[in-house]
Amino acid sequence: MSPRRTAVAIAFLYLFLGYLWISFSDRFVLTLAAESLYLTELQTYKGWAYVTVTAFLLYILAHRALQRERNLSERDGLTLLLNRHMFERELQSELTYADDNDQNLIVIIFNIDGFKQINSHVNLEAGDKFLIAVAGVLRESCHQQALIARFGGDEFALALPDARWPDDGLPLLQKIQRRINRLRVPELPELSFTSSAGVALYPRDGRSAEKLIDASTLALDEAKTNSRGSYKLFNAELSQVMSSRAKLLLDLKLALDHKQLTVVYQPQFCVQENRMTGVEVLVRWHHPERGIIPPSDFIPLAEQHGLICNITDFVMRTAIHELMETGLLYRDIQRVSFNVSAADFNGDESCDRFIANLSELPGDWSVIELELTESAALLNLEGVKQVLSVLNKKGVQVSLDDFGTGYSSLNTLRLLPIQEVKIDQSFVRDIVQNKQDAKLVRTILAMAKALHLRVVAEGVETHAQANYLINAGCEELQGFLYARPMAIDNLVIFIGNLNQQKRAQS
Repeated sequence: MSPRRTAVAIAFLYLFLGYLWISFSDRFVLTLAAESLYLTELQTYKGWAYVTVTAFLLYILAHRALQRERNLSERDGLTLLLNRHMFERELQSELTYADDNDQNLIVIIFNIDGFKQINSHVNLEAGDKFLIAVAGVLRESCHQQALIARFGGDEFALALPDARWPDDGLPLLQKIQRRINRLRVPELPELSFTSSAGVALYPRDGRSAEKLIDASTLALDEAKTNSRGSYKLFNAELSQVMSSRAKLLLDLKLALDHKQLTVVYQPQFCVQENRMTGVEVLVRWHHPERGIIPPSDFIPLAEQHGLICNITDFVMRTAIHELMETGLLYRDIQRVSFNVSAADFNGDESCDRFIANLSELPGDWSVIELELTESAALLNLEGVKQVLSVLNKKGVQVSLDDFGTGYSSLNTLRLLPIQEVKIDQSFVRDIVQNKQDAKLVRTILAMAKALHLRVVAEGVETHAQANYLINAGCEELQGFLYARPMAIDNLVIFIGNLNQQKRAQS
């Protein structure tokens, strides 16, 4: 019922009860003392009784209304945990007590890794139920004195009064992370979720609630950047790193707005046939002040802050335009590989984005290949599967990048429409000296052959590596030994030289 209707109902109920009171109480008083000298006094008592009853009812209504208002202002509406405002207020009180009594205190902020895929691929209700389950884990794991809050979205906070790190805090943190990892969404039972955490200590990292929350948030960002499902303890160096990262993020947004990113192309070869089989498109950022920024620095930042889809769109559109403008596409280049992120498959519009990016192609879409890592695929398996199924029907090929470094390689091959696997350069690097890497590579090649999958080995830098891979049965190689990533103008010259060599040999 709306507040207006509720207020009208209460008013009518009050009028009705008042009418009944006046009618029946007057008759009752007259029956008792119709001609008595006490009639006036009884009427006074009756009035006081009416005031007392209505005051009591008014107290109940006001108390409930104020309690509800307080809950709304202090509690998260979904989980009934403290909200951020009340957490800060209660934390400041705990800090005052800790300061007076020379106690320590720990602040931990949690974030559920990959939570968005629940909302994206099931529904909001399933996401809400999962958050309520996480809140239950926190309540059951912490002692009664702990402050527990939900800051919004999938971010939670804990404050542990009179606790020391690591003796008290670390076992609790690890227990919570294990329990969250065991939670499941009924609609996506194959998926498990990790949680990342940032930790700040009082009084070392700050003496106010605001500073401790900021410190633990910075530590959380660092933990999510380095490794999902981990935790990070705040330190002074981290503050400088995060400040630098914030500046880099701002510069990256400007670079996207002003089209300062560029693309380069690294050829892939079938060595036995002396033939270029395709190119992998890579993004580069030449910062006006800092020079070349490695992709390993800005790509994770873009993924973390929602910019990776913009980069993917830019790379795909730019590369297709350049390759078509130079006449290389379809004629000299039969396959163009693009790296994509798990975030590229989030949301209902992801499939439409890919289709829009490829809409300029004048011919068969089988010339396009999307590369994604196993870890990225498993972060958003349902979303990836749905989008790739649509694109695969249109001819787009799929490559599983960094194959063998994930934790569910065979399952990923089974679930996704994959035509190619790429052997990670970490295996190629020591393949000649490391017998274990050599065995893994041979296993991958045998499995790919059995499944009729194409195999590309990346990171080939020496003739010894190339010879071993060729003898093991790997048909396609990519690496500095054959060609470094190059801009479109250099690619035109490179392919021209290859064509001249072929004509000279023939």
